[in-house]
Amino acid sequence: MKTLDKKGCADVNIKISIKYLITAVIIMLAVFWLMGCGNGTESENAPDASSKTVKAAIHEITSASRPIYYEATGTVRPKTASTISARVMGEIKEITVNAGDTVKKDQVLLRIEGRQISAGLQQAEAGLREAIQGEHAALSALQSAQASKALAESTYNRYKKLLETQSVSQQEFDEVEAKYRQAQAALSQAKFMQDAARERSNQAKAAVASAESAFEDTTLTSPYDGTITARLADAGDMASPGLPLVKIEETGLMEVHLLLPETHIGHVAIGDTVSVVFPSQKTEPAVTGTITTIDPSADPSTRSFQLKVTLPETPGIRAGMFARVMIPVGEAGMILVPKTAVVQQGQLTAVFIVGNDQIARFRLIRQGRAFNDQVEVVSGLKDGDRCLAAPDAEISDGVKVEGI
Repeated sequence: MKTLDKKGCADVNIKISIKYLITAVIIMLAVFWLMGCGNGTESENAPDASSKTVKAAIHEITSASRPIYYEATGTVRPKTASTISARVMGEIKEITVNAGDTVKKDQVLLRIEGRQISAGLQQAEAGLREAIQGEHAALSALQSAQASKALAESTYNRYKKLLETQSVSQQEFDEVEAKYRQAQAALSQAKFMQDAARERSNQAKAAVASAESAFEDTTLTSPYDGTITARLADAGDMASPGLPLVKIEETGLMEVHLLLPETHIGHVAIGDTVSVVFPSQKTEPAVTGTITTIDPSADPSTRSFQLKVTLPETPGIRAGMFARVMIPVGEAGMILVPKTAVVQQGQLTAVFIVGNDQIARFRLIRQGRAFNDQVEVVSGLKDGDRCLAAPDAEISDGVKVEGI
């Protein structure tokens, strides 16, 4: 037997390796070909014409125009919220509410010690009484001065005529004239005193009003029906003008504050209605809100405009909650099919389309958004296709269908 040298053995091994490699490639190509034949999104082979025919409703697919929505996120805020602050200085005597309490309009929230303010009010009232008495005295003096001036003027005019006929001496006329001039001066002084007394009376009235207002400010009340959201002080604390003491939100209407990009601002206007969804309220449907405020200028850092959407009274909605607002920003054509037409097989979503040969074929689709009892089909169907409206267990790929 002939013995192979090392080079001959190597050639034999290379030929065997090439043979095995070619065999493996052929097997892999066959596998891929078989897999490709079985993985189409729609079956290619129709059954025999003599197979069973199933009656089913067929839906004609047409393109529909639907609004395009921009989904904005926002936060629920009370339409009216206030911080109740002290308007006078003093020790807080009593706070009658806590956070979470419901209050009525004009209900007492807290009281501030008002003894000094009360004393000031009494002093102001005493000053007013004195000023009123002074005003009365000045008025009496004015009336007396007016009477004296009238008498002196009458005497002066009479003596003036007597002097012209030389019935009285010049000295007698001069004395009468001097008394007349004095009466005029006295009347002017009485008018001045009366004006001054009236001014003092007005100042005293203003002082009383200020003291009364300060005394009223020792008792703080609710400006409207609402809910206490924060209590910022306790009895015994010192209050000073401007110091926040209680926060309150008005009961009733809420609104959603959101930002809308400048690219969509041209699609909204005050008075437009929008759909608002609260993810935390899983059992509650969307509510319809109304755009009531659009800021006139955009935030330069975000290029967005702030919008406020007023909500109807809705149980369970509280300030601070997260909201999604669907804002229509245009329209677009889309393919819609009944929700009942969509079938799920494992991870696959599909419909059964029906061709001109009345054969039902399983076609994969990709769903979009839901619209009531219909669903958008993003890919897999086109205008003019037909599909089964509600396929049942009798329907399978390749079954012949008779429309009903």
